[in-house]
Amino acid sequence: MPFSTIIMGMATSILSLQDFLSRDSNGLSHSTFSCPYCGKTHQVPIGEMRVGYLVEEIPHALERILQHPPRKAQILFDRAIEEVILEQVTRPLRQNGLNLSLLPAGEKGVLLDSETELGNRLALAVDDEAEILIGAGSGVICDLTKWVATRTQRPFLILGTAPSMNAFTSITATMTENDVKTSVLLNPADAVFLDVNIMVNAPMSMIHAGVGDLAARSICNADWKLSHFIRGGYFCPLPYEMTTENERQVHASARGIAHRETQAISFLGEAILKSGLSMTILNGETSPSSGAEHVISHFWDLLTHTRHLPKNLHGTQVGVGTIIMLAFYEYMRKIDPGKIDPRQVIRRRPPVEDLLRENQARYGKAAPIFNEVVKTKYLTDDALADRIRWVQNHWEQLWNAVTPYAPSLESIREPLHQAGMPMSLSAVHRSKEDAMEALIKGPQYRSRYTLLDLAWELGLFPEAAEAVLDLAGVLE
Repeated sequence: MPFSTIIMGMATSILSLQDFLSRDSNGLSHSTFSCPYCGKTHQVPIGEMRVGYLVEEIPHALERILQHPPRKAQILFDRAIEEVILEQVTRPLRQNGLNLSLLPAGEKGVLLDSETELGNRLALAVDDEAEILIGAGSGVICDLTKWVATRTQRPFLILGTAPSMNAFTSITATMTENDVKTSVLLNPADAVFLDVNIMVNAPMSMIHAGVGDLAARSICNADWKLSHFIRGGYFCPLPYEMTTENERQVHASARGIAHRETQAISFLGEAILKSGLSMTILNGETSPSSGAEHVISHFWDLLTHTRHLPKNLHGTQVGVGTIIMLAFYEYMRKIDPGKIDPRQVIRRRPPVEDLLRENQARYGKAAPIFNEVVKTKYLTDDALADRIRWVQNHWEQLWNAVTPYAPSLESIREPLHQAGMPMSLSAVHRSKEDAMEALIKGPQYRSRYTLLDLAWELGLFPEAAEAVLDLAGVLE
């Protein structure tokens, strides 16, 4: 059992909302908070979360985790950045007396993926003498380390070398099996260190990926609130509120991010730590950080596997997906719901059997994933007519509920532009047809209810897809 789990019995109880929102990520370590919004007790099981010059602090952190000096540790890393790891991580750690063995993964020049098969192989290769693991890298290494540590029941520390995504502090990992990405609940890290000295020199594409992953906040909370308003279920605004100030700092520092300024990269690092915690406090519920923009990205990942399209960094795709979905929200706000005829929508939509056959023809061995979602989401004619009429009757209330979580397209696009973010389909090697397919078929690939599902239910596809891409400006 991870030390972070054991120590939760000694967790700090945060008593006020203002206190909770004012704390940085490390101030939330080993804490509990009784939420005034949803009534649940939110917990942070991670022991330390820091951004700074931290490599030489790792042996002390390992000792705090183990409660004794580590006899031996093992470091998991991607061979693609082996020189960086050996020079800037393992050398100083060994000079500080840490007994350290290596567990490299992947190949140089090849983008690593967090495949369950690879994770299982790495788990079998763990050094029997290693008491604790260190995952040194970014998104994929973070996910693989969580997987390996959970499988081998070892405590672990994550050392982030690039601010490329927000899952460092989450208790989930995105794992790939049979070409399909799924979110898996795993043990949390005992400590997460983001070393700013390494991060400022990370490839700019990885820095941009972190900016893109953080931008998802603009859509996912709106989608979550939309689902709550239409279908009921759980919703809590705390995850959105706890990252508001961090997003403001990142946007204000956007030009500094483009120029690799230390303070700006530190702001980005802290923001992604807090963003990950917004999922952790909900026991791994990813809705606060994953909405339709992630549906688009995961769908494009599927096309990488099934149609051999170029692979992109997750956060870069999410950034483009966020721009598209912000445009979609603006498009939907202008819809006149009174012009939607439920009878015509029902007549026009494909029968469920046709969708199942189409998915089988298009997606092969991934088709069962699509078809399971289709069977769950496809409403009967009467239920769909009722849904449309309900939405029509509650249109203004819907937007009053959702709008606080859905900023304008321009308010997000401008800071992303200042940071130098890629914001076109061509930048992520996707065509207009790939993007339209993601918008139309993505809701059949993921069970989460998003704005894309509402567009389906209102009969707005395929026409809306092309209009939204034009509005988003991603076709340039």
